[in-house]
Amino acid sequence: MRLELLNCPNCHAPLDYSPGQTLCICLYCNSTIRIHHDTSQPAATTEKQLSTADMAEIKELLLAGQMDTAVQRYQQIAHCHQSEAQAAIATLSNQISFKALRQQQLSRGGLIFFVILLVGLAWALVGGLTGQLHPVIAIAITVFALLYIALFGKGFLISLRYLRAANGVATVQHFTRISSSQTGRRTFHLFRIIVEVQPEPGAPFQMEMLLPVRDRSVDKLHQGTRFGVKFLPGDENSVIFNKLLPEQ
Repeated sequence: MRLELLNCPNCHAPLDYSPGQTLCICLYCNSTIRIHHDTSQPAATTEKQLSTADMAEIKELLLAGQMDTAVQRYQQIAHCHQSEAQAAIATLSNQISFKALRQQQLSRGGLIFFVILLVGLAWALVGGLTGQLHPVIAIAITVFALLYIALFGKGFLISLRYLRAANGVATVQHFTRISSSQTGRRTFHLFRIIVEVQPEPGAPFQMEMLLPVRDRSVDKLHQGTRFGVKFLPGDENSVIFNKLLPEQ
């Protein structure tokens, strides 16, 4: 999403808030920010900084789908009105999303595996219908293929969609860990990051994006980390990760 012009007075990261919202949470420094609308331009002041433990608790409640409990807990911590807590948590909830885990391109190996799944599915269906395969084997292959096609199908479609996308280089300015999850033997950490994107060619622009990072690559993410991105021409909100670039 493109960013509002109001920045956190504590860490100076751009704030995400709705029109008329008076209280929000900075996801990058865990501060409760008071937004003042009684001036010609909205202004922000730091009201309270949440502890790492309190912020982690609220994030876990949101990721568990316990919105009401997260609102109640935040209201207790921030000592604010219920309506303000609801607005702040609603905005925070919109920022925290696992959609990023399924909105990435497939790797080259992933694309090959997906094509093999499609071929295997077609072979199992034809073999089962013509009697060339035992029904149990045909059903087993079909179920296996459909399971993984459902899991990786969106990534495959995104890969096709971005075949002719524009390229650019993103530089990390701010980042915060949202959650961690286990997929098979791999551990992924979901980060929300603010990057400056330099298109090839074009004027640079700033944006936020969700980025899943493998456990072994977490140490490579820091302020100044550079990675290649792709985005659809004319749509700066469509930026996705492409490849990690070497340190300068």
